[in-house]
Amino acid sequence: MHTSNFTAWPEFELRLRPIPLSLYIVAHSILAFLIVIGNSVVIAVLFKDRANLTPNTMFLGSLAVIDFLTGLFAIPLAIFARVVISSVTCLAGSRILFFSSALVLCAVSVGHLIDLAVDRYIAVSHPLKYAFLMTRRRSKYILMTTWVVTVSFGLLPAVGAWMYPDQWVCGTVNYKSSAVTTHSIIGAVFGPTFMAILLAVYARIYWIANRHLKIASVHRRAGMDASRVRSLESKSRMRATVTVVLVVVVFSVCWMPMCAKMVLDVFWDPPEHVQFLYQTVAEFLVLGNSVANPIIYSMRSNKYREPYRAFLRLLCPFMVRCSNEVGTLET
Repeated sequence: MHTSNFTAWPEFELRLRPIPLSLYIVAHSILAFLIVIGNSVVIAVLFKDRANLTPNTMFLGSLAVIDFLTGLFAIPLAIFARVVISSVTCLAGSRILFFSSALVLCAVSVGHLIDLAVDRYIAVSHPLKYAFLMTRRRSKYILMTTWVVTVSFGLLPAVGAWMYPDQWVCGTVNYKSSAVTTHSIIGAVFGPTFMAILLAVYARIYWIANRHLKIASVHRRAGMDASRVRSLESKSRMRATVTVVLVVVVFSVCWMPMCAKMVLDVFWDPPEHVQFLYQTVAEFLVLGNSVANPIIYSMRSNKYREPYRAFLRLLCPFMVRCSNEVGTLET
């Protein structure tokens, strides 16, 4: 791996040469910008319509806040720690401060996907009981519990790092801590298992929702007036379920390389340049998941689509057809 010294601070080194470094920073900066802007639109729309929030939109809104914080804090801190080699970024006690936000926010994201799975399962399997089981107040308690539990898990590597604060951890040197090892093993085992279970659950949810929709459609064709409302409700639940399924599928695709990395880290100690390369690719895809969620929302809901078009008009003031072409693609 090529390195070049800072002239002003000789104790600092850059992990990359100028051109690769520039590409690395530009790519991650664009990613962070898209994450912040995209999720800002989602948060603004939900805040404006906060009086009509449902449990499902509460979970999606909280997920948008997580993604927003990822772009605002996690990416800039991680970029600095990845490319700068120094006593600040390479000693375990201080290095973990640069990655704690990313670790915590990723853990909280996983917790929210579990919440969404439970919410959709109840909505589709027990539609008559859903309003009673998933109240706004109960949803708030669920979100609070999710944040507390997942933040605690996300901070586990920090506990391990602070046990050996003076250990140099840049390169292929691993933390000498049972806490960090436990976190890695749990991630390696739980990650692929979690994605497989979640996809299976949503396949079941989708099947149930589709069956309900067909039954409601048959009743409507038979001329039953009362079933028309039920049909519309089934379509609404189906649409919300498909949106969440897309979120989960994209999440799984983006996280597969990171899960593979976690498994490899348990059994393989790669050369530094190989580790940096596949770690960069895996992390970029994970962070890219935060960009994908707002795009999915805008494709699936008119409530988000128009604010995005307004934002595109600001980005493309001299390209009149920009937002119209995007709208055509969406339809």
